[in-house]
Amino acid sequence: MKRTIIIITVFAFHCSLAFSQTIFDALKIAETDINGTARYSSMAGAFGALGGDPSAIKDNPAGLGIYRKSELTATGDILMQTSSSTWNTQKASDNLYNVGTNNFTLVFASPTWRSESQLNGLLSSNFSFSYNKLKNFNRNINIKGKESGSSMTDYFAQFSNGLTENDLRQVGSYEPFDNINVPWMSILAYDGYLMNETATNSGVWNSLLGKDEKVSPSYLLREQGKVDEYSFAWSGNFSNKVFLGASLNFQSIYYKSISQYNETFETGGNMNLENNLTMKGAGFNFNVGAIVIPVDFIRLGISLHTPMTYSINSSNNFKVNYDTEKKGYLNSPIGNTDFKTQSPLQLNVSTAFIIERKGLISAEYVLTNYNGMKLSDLDGNSQSYMNDNTDMNNMFNNARTIKIGGEYKVTDNLSLRAGFANTSSKTKTNATKNMYPSTIRTDTEFFLHKATNYITTGIGYRESGWYIDFALMNKINNEDYLAYNSKILSENLALTPANVITKNNNLVLTFGLRF
Repeated sequence: MKRTIIIITVFAFHCSLAFSQTIFDALKIAETDINGTARYSSMAGAFGALGGDPSAIKDNPAGLGIYRKSELTATGDILMQTSSSTWNTQKASDNLYNVGTNNFTLVFASPTWRSESQLNGLLSSNFSFSYNKLKNFNRNINIKGKESGSSMTDYFAQFSNGLTENDLRQVGSYEPFDNINVPWMSILAYDGYLMNETATNSGVWNSLLGKDEKVSPSYLLREQGKVDEYSFAWSGNFSNKVFLGASLNFQSIYYKSISQYNETFETGGNMNLENNLTMKGAGFNFNVGAIVIPVDFIRLGISLHTPMTYSINSSNNFKVNYDTEKKGYLNSPIGNTDFKTQSPLQLNVSTAFIIERKGLISAEYVLTNYNGMKLSDLDGNSQSYMNDNTDMNNMFNNARTIKIGGEYKVTDNLSLRAGFANTSSKTKTNATKNMYPSTIRTDTEFFLHKATNYITTGIGYRESGWYIDFALMNKINNEDYLAYNSKILSENLALTPANVITKNNNLVLTFGLRF
């Protein structure tokens, strides 16, 4: 080790600074999931052309027009999660158990005045009020790696080049945490004695580690929160052939994460960095859609989800423990940022085939332009986020989701269901997390999405006035984890990603009343 270690503690205080969010925050907010009633879940959400289900309304509001009776439904969900990781052949795992609610919906079926023989024009005008949990953020991840020649201290040192000791050191009334031109990562590394300024070149930094010294890294992540949607929808049935619908949606988001990154140094000692992040916000958008029935056994559906502009409040802070020749502890201020993020435009195209009233097969294609997302300040000015918006355009994909579902009626009352869905990569293989000089964030880690698969099954029982449905949904999410952007380091310090597989098994139960 190159420097004497002392104990420094900075007492936390409240401050308001800009530019604390990253493009991966925007992606996390915007990512969609297959979540809903048991019937919807058991068929992998392939309901865009079918309608007649509370969760189908959030995908294609024209599906509300399929209803012939009013309905009240409620859905509960049990999550059993297992995550596994492999980093440089080192394996680790973690798990999670959670109980929650997915959906409450009230549908009002309102036939217009027509004689029994008059089947043209607007036959019904239906309305619904819905609550949907669009996404559950809850997740636990444990990652352990074998010895590596690349250290986060190398990243801190390279990132801090150009700053001098006078920029980073608290002297008199000068507080570096208040300087918007000084990134908190550099203060962390300096006050935590994780890097040293070279004796011959002011503003040039090196890791505290000796040449070729290796580290053993590990990472823990605890995420919680959800995206809730409250929706009012209308749909009209025109001649039992064309169904048009629209919905006004209000979404609220709550996300909280606690991550711990640890490095044990080969020559002794370690560093442990804890990052805390909370995001809260809300936004509105509109969905419009149509279902066409050209012949009795075919349904065609299309819907468009307009981008939702979220107003978000983000708060973050870090804690670092360092143990080399001596022990030390550093606690940062709490940084707050208010910003807006625009979610992607989403297009759903679907079809369904009805098989002699005994069953059905449905398919849906969803296109989401994640690379079209935008960040801006609360006034809608994106100038301050030019680099972030360019990064999203260059590093995110137009992801597609393919859903396929089927249902077979064993009897008039009992139905069996199954489905499969696949979501393609939302991030490009060369995507990275760029931290810019104005950042107050120190959570350098990021996940690159590779693919998500859903395998679903279920069963339903129906009477004339009520029904109950059960579903089992297995979701497999495949990602690569990187602790920091090693692309700014020399080639010999390139970081090997860890592969992370998160498996969610959801037990979903829906009860509905028809009247």
